[in-house]
Amino acid sequence: MKRDVLVSLVCLAAVIFFYYSLNWIDGDRARQFPGVVLIITGVLSLLLLVQTLVTKGVKSSAGKPFPWGRFLSLLALILVYFYIMESLGFYFSAFLFFIAVTVIFGRVGLTVAKAASRIGLSFAFTGVLYLLFSVILKVQTPSGVLF
Repeated sequence: MKRDVLVSLVCLAAVIFFYYSLNWIDGDRARQFPGVVLIITGVLSLLLLVQTLVTKGVKSSAGKPFPWGRFLSLLALILVYFYIMESLGFYFSAFLFFIAVTVIFGRVGLTVAKAASRIGLSFAFTGVLYLLFSVILKVQTPSGVLF
């Protein structure tokens, strides 16, 4: 519990510092995306702090071993994603990555309906990525065969 409080406070301090350092960047559009990311990080840090303080008496998961298998398999998926991004394209490889992560790490109790909803969510999240990078920010993403 003390570690979560410390992490959330350090993250909040870093967010405040970096948010005020955005004034060093010339141009409003250049400050827009980092500002949004910093605000989201600050909100998540506050939520962690509140959750830690509210659930003070809840039994923790201390003593459980670190899930190295899940960690290493996710790391492998990320590396494969970076490898195929240049050949398949950013959006299509992101779509495949989201499907792979949700199916592999959520395979317990997986039904056809749940798999279809995960594919739909992956499609929606890829659409959000497209809107964010191509429409709103107008930045070039790695292009490939499909996008």
